[in-house]
Amino acid sequence: MGVLGLAALAFAACAEVACPVSENVRGHENIEWSIAYGYNLTDKTKKDLPRVLLVGDSICNGYQGEVRRLLDGKVNVSYWISSYCVTSANYLKLLDVALTEAKYDVVHFNNGLHSLSTPREAWEKGLRAALALIRQRQPQAKIVWCASTPLKKAELTAKAKALNAVAARVAADEKLPTDDLFALLDPLEREANWSDVFHHRPPLRAKEGAQVAEVVLKTLGM
Repeated sequence: MGVLGLAALAFAACAEVACPVSENVRGHENIEWSIAYGYNLTDKTKKDLPRVLLVGDSICNGYQGEVRRLLDGKVNVSYWISSYCVTSANYLKLLDVALTEAKYDVVHFNNGLHSLSTPREAWEKGLRAALALIRQRQPQAKIVWCASTPLKKAELTAKAKALNAVAARVAADEKLPTDDLFALLDPLEREANWSDVFHHRPPLRAKEGAQVAEVVLKTLGM
């Protein structure tokens, strides 16, 4: 079965208890959440600008404001962020909602920090299904894989690095460019730049946002 068939099968089954891509081997976190914003959907002066969808987690939430600021008047920035792992049946359902809100020229995609302990084979299957769903819903969009960021603790950073290696193989298979936020952040001193184990202080969030905005513009040829 091709990847589009895999995505279609996965999405069709998401209303059921189990998702055939893989069992949700990660299980639930104590709190699961999902937040989506679409901007300038009807504004006559901006609605026809190129549009990017940022997909990620709370790290994405940290930099999306800077991306929107830098791209204001050039590119409309929407985002969907969540705690769900791609192995969850709910992930594809929620992703599908975000993908059907508007027509996107770029989808900047990440899933990882909530999946650090997910078995790699299951996560890879879920990632491939999510990418296939993006292609199915937004065939005109250019997809950019965004590497997961390093963490304050070395042992967790090693897990993120291993997950990024799996994603790099998938991105190569799918011929996707990579926005390497891991490489951007990893050399930096943790105590000065991290606000907790996962998240970053404002100057670092601005640095991430600047790189993401640059990648979006480059992807659009602007």
